[in-house]
Amino acid sequence: MKMDHFSDKLGLVLKTLVLSRTGLASALNVDKSLVGRWAAGTVTPSEHNLAKLTRYIASRVDGFTMLDWEKDLTGFARGLGVEVEISASDAGTQTGLFPAAIYKEGLRGAEMRAEAYEGFWRTTRPSSDVPGCYLRDITMVRRREDGLMGWYTGVEGERFEGWSLLLGHQFFSIGWDPSHGTLMFAIFNGVARQKAEVVEGLSLANLRDAGSSPVCSACVMERIGELSGDSARDDAHFDAQVRGLDPLVPASEVPEEIRAHLAQTISDEVPGMMRMLFTTSMARGPVLDPLGAK
Repeated sequence: MKMDHFSDKLGLVLKTLVLSRTGLASALNVDKSLVGRWAAGTVTPSEHNLAKLTRYIASRVDGFTMLDWEKDLTGFARGLGVEVEISASDAGTQTGLFPAAIYKEGLRGAEMRAEAYEGFWRTTRPSSDVPGCYLRDITMVRRREDGLMGWYTGVEGERFEGWSLLLGHQFFSIGWDPSHGTLMFAIFNGVARQKAEVVEGLSLANLRDAGSSPVCSACVMERIGELSGDSARDDAHFDAQVRGLDPLVPASEVPEEIRAHLAQTISDEVPGMMRMLFTTSMARGPVLDPLGAK
């Protein structure tokens, strides 16, 4: 069954029926986090859950059937009895956040290079709370159903999910943790042509102090695994990796190369500025031996 833009269609359903994600989860007897993943475009419903969702909508919208999911977004909206105008900048999940030109470039970048970044990653960055130690988290990068790259990061009970846009040699990420009401942003130096094995950049998020102080961190991401191609299996693996992660590690457990690279991100010329210069980037593809084997 065609499931293009399912998350957009679900958003229309919630707005049309004046229904919250929690309300829908209760009506379908599923966990609210699952509905959250549907709405975010992380996963699409199983056939069983899609059938339950369809029956629920049909109980409130005359004539609604499983066939409505196969319509484009405009036709789907009409099936709900509403009219919407779908512009280029609104064509994906909440893409009104992006100008149309940026959204289209993000789609083009994902089409050409998403496979080079898809997979599981471990991020290392200096701890802002414990001097001399480093923080780690787990990130999953995966192509979304709307064509953009999805960004999923977890550490110590926090789960951020959102988008990554491949623009030029960098990819820009934005994510949110709906449980804590916080956002994170990141800019990474990317890898040209090769499959990315290491990338690095700057992330901006909030501390867990009383004022949720903003903090900018230099970070290095190392590939630690590949996607299986099964979304449910990959989600379970991501959750297991996050749960099993020791987020705070001593400097002795971080390679000297990474520690030295993170230390040089503070600008001596401009106090208070942090930067990841492309000219000294650690971002790279696979390391090859002299015979060309990995």
